[in-house]
Amino acid sequence: MESEQSQSFNDRISQWVADQGFWFQLRYSMAGSGMKGRLTFHLMKMAFRLMIFIILVALGTWVYLIKRTESPRFFKSLNAEVKKGLSAKELEFGFQHSQGNFEIGRIAAEGGPETFFTSFEARAIRGKMGLLDGIVGRWDPGVISIAKLDLELRAGADDADSARKFSESLLRKPTKVDLKTFEIGDANIRWGYSERTQGSITSSALNAQRTTDGWKLVFKGGWFSQNWLQKLEIVTIVAVCNGDELVFEKAELKQGAATVDFSGLRVTGSERPRVDGVAKIRNLDISQALPIALETFVEGTISGDFRVFGSTNNSEGIGFDGQVVLDGKDSISLRERIHILKALSVVDFSRNYHRVDFHEGTFLMKSYSGGLEIRELKLKAEDIFTLEGAMNVRLPTDAEVQEAIAKGTATDNSILFSGERESASVQTKKVESEFSLKKAGQAARIREGMQSAESLSLFDRLGLGNELRILQAQEAERRSRMLQYEGDFRVTIPGDAFERAKWLKEQYPVDPSTGRIPIKVPIEGGLYEITLKQAEEVYQQAKQ
Repeated sequence: MESEQSQSFNDRISQWVADQGFWFQLRYSMAGSGMKGRLTFHLMKMAFRLMIFIILVALGTWVYLIKRTESPRFFKSLNAEVKKGLSAKELEFGFQHSQGNFEIGRIAAEGGPETFFTSFEARAIRGKMGLLDGIVGRWDPGVISIAKLDLELRAGADDADSARKFSESLLRKPTKVDLKTFEIGDANIRWGYSERTQGSITSSALNAQRTTDGWKLVFKGGWFSQNWLQKLEIVTIVAVCNGDELVFEKAELKQGAATVDFSGLRVTGSERPRVDGVAKIRNLDISQALPIALETFVEGTISGDFRVFGSTNNSEGIGFDGQVVLDGKDSISLRERIHILKALSVVDFSRNYHRVDFHEGTFLMKSYSGGLEIRELKLKAEDIFTLEGAMNVRLPTDAEVQEAIAKGTATDNSILFSGERESASVQTKKVESEFSLKKAGQAARIREGMQSAESLSLFDRLGLGNELRILQAQEAERRSRMLQYEGDFRVTIPGDAFERAKWLKEQYPVDPSTGRIPIKVPIEGGLYEITLKQAEEVYQQAKQ
């Protein structure tokens, strides 16, 4: 009986202890262990409290790490570090962090006196960023992807010390970030401060990888331009850049069936970067090598190996010099817009010279310092027409510009050029329509001093610079119509060309040694004056 009561009592005690909670049960179980039990209980209680404290600290740290990228302090610190790393004079960007990645929607920077760029703007920049990146160890963002990049490179420096600093800013490795690879979907890179030095790579996919002593750049697709080589499609460009030079290990371009290869070309860095190499040109449209205004006068394709020389930071710019050989694969055609050809078509009743196609011949061509030089030219259009001589094309002096405007010879008012003027007008309007009135007015106010460029945001200033480039391109086309042409040519035509024009036959006798009629054609004046005097003489003699 007593055992049953004892058992019942123990059961009730056990039930009551179970209802008192974890800590009471633990203390009760150790009560019979004396001092050792009480010490163990005390230590376990302290350990539990320590564990709770650690959990709370970890939770707080986690919340801090999550929120720190959203704090003004973090953004200010990041802005300062990026600005210092780029040696930029001014910097604007926005930053976001989520799910182990960072994203910069848009970033713009204006270069300082020690940077390799004058300005750049990038959009949609993404890479990896863990919670501890930027706090513990070096931050490895992996492959950084950029949707679009606009980069304006410096043409050179004022002295050797500045050139050295440019190189250092390009090759500098950040201390806290491990930048190894950039993938850029739409890269637009421009260089040169004048029309004679300007070049660009636009709308190209770029992979940039850091090497032990510099960068390796791989371009795919897009367009390449330099001087008279305009809008060439990029097949592949592989360039290696170190502190001393930029070497094009591979540079293959095309334009329809034409190809251009300047692999091996080097740009040696200094205050006056020196360009040295060879451009192998095959079947390239000759309009690429001529002033814009001549495109409707001459057409065809040319091939040759051209020496590339000069600098991106002097008044002469980049030059091309080489020999063109017409060997059957290329041809050059003169069109009737050249006055003398139209005149010959009128007086020669057996033939017309509306279009003269040359399939044989050679000439030397040099483009440098804003001009074009043709030397040792010898071309043959079967038995119809031969052309020999030399010509220089140069920029007009201020006096020649004023004279051309006063005389109205900057453009031609004859019906011969009406179609050309209409086409040019339509193209100009199409380009100008892309330049908003608001931005045009803004640019005008800045030029006239009514508004300062500093009052605009950095993004606005960079956008304005892009718009101004459109106006510069239009101005270059207008200037091309005022270039001055100087030279002497000798043409020959069949001996019976003037059979029905007695006075012409006497004025231009047949050369007994060749059986052909030679005509001297001096070149002097603007585009629309080329061969005009000779054409007028032919017309007058024909009337007599």
